[in-house]
Amino acid sequence: MFTANTFLRSGSSAALISLFLFLTGCASAPPKETISEADAAIQDADRAGAAQYEPQLLSSARTKLDRANKDMADEENVEARRMAEEALAEAILANAKAEAAKQAKQTNDMKKAIEALKQETSRESEGQ
Repeated sequence: MFTANTFLRSGSSAALISLFLFLTGCASAPPKETISEADAAIQDADRAGAAQYEPQLLSSARTKLDRANKDMADEENVEARRMAEEALAEAILANAKAEAAKQAKQTNDMKKAIEALKQETSRESEGQ
């Protein structure tokens, strides 16, 4: 029967330790790519109008990105990665909410235009 003890006695403990060291090393590497993705997402959200429709969420994303950059400079890479991931998520959410708000406004504007046309048509048909 194969158990954890059998695995460790079989000489695979070195491989297991190497895997553990590799995984922890990856987790503590500077999160440059995640920070870059968060920065790009914040710029996208800003272009989408998040400053107008979701200013608090966009501000929070920027604050977390700033904190991620500071943490990375201080070599606090685990915390930097967490802050960058949160900034990225908030920027994506701000972008989506801004787009939804713009679509809702366009829909409302179209409904008002349709109603105005209906009223105009109704008045014209009454006058004939």
